Amino acid sequence: MHLNPCGHVCDICPSYQGEDDRQCSGCLDTKGKPWWGGCKLFECVRTKGVNHCGVCNEFPCDIQVGHFDPSNPKGQQNAIMRTGVLAYWAKHGENKTIELVKRVHGL
Repeated sequence: MHLNPCGHVCDICPSYQGEDDRQCSGCLDTKGKPWWGGCKLFECVRTKGVNHCGVCNEFPCDIQVGHFDPSNPKGQQNAIMRTGVLAYWAKHGENKTIELVKRVHGL
């Protein structure tokens, strides 16, 4: 399972799964430059020297909560879900977060 610095889980993405015309190997592999362009959140965590947004002293910030595709009807909902994943990750660590995400998504 791939947890990204923004809280997104690549494993549930159609582009990552190969179910989309646009293939993506994930933000970690692309260094924050997936098929849709450069990710400002990826760049932010790298600039601040943190592992993910959840451990940043500015979390949650407007950049993180507002980072979503406005053409996606569930975009804002997904951003809020990522915020919860990040908070859980910061408190309980990566392994427990991966377990939680697998349960939530039925993986």
